Amino acid sequence: MKNKKNGLGTPPYEKYPNSKTIHAVFSGPKRKPKEPAVCEHNQIDYKAMKNLTLRSFTIIDRLSKAVVMLEERLNAIEKR
Repeated sequence: MKNKKNGLGTPPYEKYPNSKTIHAVFSGPKRKPKEPAVCEHNQIDYKAMKNLTLRSFTIIDRLSKAVVMLEERLNAIEKR
């Protein structure tokens, strides 16, 4: 389900609310954001940057799902 605000989908910590590992990964220290770095113009076009960003979100989503699956397997093994 895509998020109406940014169109990138539901964040992994909302998708998997019971996963301790996912919450640990996405709830880092609360620090003041750093100033953005200066962009070097004419080095990368916006279309390529957009594709790279969307691909990164897809990879994060797949890794989150894999972590949750491994957690569930581990919990099932521990219950035996």
